[in-house]
Amino acid sequence: MIKLQEVQEKIKNNHLFIEKGKEAKEYQNSLIKPRGSLGVLEDITIRLAEMTGQVKYNIFNKDVIILCADHGIANHGISAYPKDVTKHMARNYIGGGAGGSVIARANECRLTVVDVGIEGEFEYPGIIKRRVREGTRDFTQGPAMTIEEAVRAIEIGIEETEKLIKDGSQIIAPGEMGIGNTTASSALLAVFGDYSPEQVVGRGTLVNDETLKRKIDIVAKGIEVNKPSKAEPLDALAKLGGFEIAATVGVYLACAANRIPVVVDGCIASIAALAAMHIAPGTERFMFASHKSAEGAHYRILELLGLKPLFDFNMRLGEASGAIIAMKIIQTASKVISEMDTFSSGGVAVADKKLELESKE
Repeated sequence: MIKLQEVQEKIKNNHLFIEKGKEAKEYQNSLIKPRGSLGVLEDITIRLAEMTGQVKYNIFNKDVIILCADHGIANHGISAYPKDVTKHMARNYIGGGAGGSVIARANECRLTVVDVGIEGEFEYPGIIKRRVREGTRDFTQGPAMTIEEAVRAIEIGIEETEKLIKDGSQIIAPGEMGIGNTTASSALLAVFGDYSPEQVVGRGTLVNDETLKRKIDIVAKGIEVNKPSKAEPLDALAKLGGFEIAATVGVYLACAANRIPVVVDGCIASIAALAAMHIAPGTERFMFASHKSAEGAHYRILELLGLKPLFDFNMRLGEASGAIIAMKIIQTASKVISEMDTFSSGGVAVADKKLELESKE
């Protein structure tokens, strides 16, 4: 747990560079455009400056890391897809045919796939094998993970992310794959948000009414059996989460500890972000929310994180798909402030202050 504690301590002391954000705002007003004309792109550059301490944080290297694992609760038939789909999809991420892979390639992102707990014999070239064990336990019978296993999964996420950062990554988007993980994430949201299972359990892979009812009952039983508390977030994560969710927590922690912007994808990635915020308060300062998921409970998670999504495309795939698109938007903003001319450097006449609308900023 030493690695986790070290990261928690770094995040505690990693406050935002508010003055650098102010400098970025002032510099934006010197660029050859009407003041504020690039809207949210300008807001993004201010946040990047606050996170990194650099007014011109010019993004070249974007990374996607997809964490894969199986869930014991999947044996209850809570997904329209069988468990084997986890390993099949892991293979397809590396093969380049999965949705997340295609979107990553279209947006010039490097892609890393990590097996942190896939069940059964599974080896595939290019997939990083860091299994804690073969799938979590059924949380209706007791904790899904031991505390030690949850910590190990978090630290795997930290270690793999720090490798990417050492290799030059400037912004990272975690994604996940694990049949049954919408049920696990719903259980965690019920705990961290003080919601009833009925308020947070969604259809996930578009299951029918009977399966939805089963998912709700399983979440309710898991909470009843394990009695998790948001006051003990690591314990709650161990009792109800999954190895890929815990490893995603590690991605967020590593980014926050190293002042690397990290982009939060849909429901499951957002639940991991919420767990990370509770385990290491301040982690959320280094997060961007990519999109508003079509999953109904997602807006609740974003409210708890205090994050505003960059777009709403009615997406609900996961696999970091929305976060990848958001990284391109964030990269575009970074290019504007880093490469656009100022009025003086571009030889452009500035606005007549007598004719310009008075700023209320």
